[in-house]
Amino acid sequence: MAEETLTVKKSTLQWLVVAVVVLVIGFGIGRFTAPTGNAVQNQAQAQQPAIQPSQPSQPSAPSQPTQPSAPTQPSKVSLTIPSYAPYQGQASAGLNIVEFADYQCPFCERYYSQTEPQVTADYVTTGKAKYYFLDFAFLGPDSTTLGDGAWCANDQGKYWEYHDYVYQHQGQENSGWATADNVKQMAGNITGLDVAKFSTCLDAKTYESRVGTLTQLGQGVGVTGTPSFLIGSDAKGYTLVVGAQPYATIKAAIDQQLSAA
Repeated sequence: MAEETLTVKKSTLQWLVVAVVVLVIGFGIGRFTAPTGNAVQNQAQAQQPAIQPSQPSQPSAPSQPTQPSAPTQPSKVSLTIPSYAPYQGQASAGLNIVEFADYQCPFCERYYSQTEPQVTADYVTTGKAKYYFLDFAFLGPDSTTLGDGAWCANDQGKYWEYHDYVYQHQGQENSGWATADNVKQMAGNITGLDVAKFSTCLDAKTYESRVGTLTQLGQGVGVTGTPSFLIGSDAKGYTLVVGAQPYATIKAAIDQQLSAA
């Protein structure tokens, strides 16, 4: 039998080799290329652990409302008003309003001009309260001089006239407006006051120690600044009110004392 041979043209063989190489390379690339599309999503889902549904949180118990604390009652203090201290008002009044103040204090002047007239009209002239003014001289030497002058004026029955005039003509604190010579000049403008007697009294510093004693009295009952007020009586005790308070605050303290059994 004649031997059969398969003859392949050279060009055809070259194309076959190229085709085989392309198939081999394509197969390899396909194995190492990351899947795309839905395949990626499916693969990611397969790798993630199952998610447990979260349990609903239990509602917290409502907080209990805070009980309001009882209002703090002002502390009562005892005060013995010196017998020599003059007052405004009627002797029969059962309530005392005692102001501790410094003649140089600007807050005392503000109280004098803005609040004291209402207190006087509602409680002093109506016979409900007696009003006292006592020295709390702590701002400097001129404060002591002014306090000394008040008691020198008191020797002539001009305590309140002096008190009013000084506050109506108050200068800046420790600026020299209240030296002894200037205080004498102010006293000369007070109707009915003998300036010569006043000057002799002031030069002798007759009541300087009294001013210091009254300042210590204020400190002893809790006064730490001016103006401060003690409102009450010997029988009921006194409520301390500190500062140039508005009329409503002073009125509330007075009414509370008046209504107390």
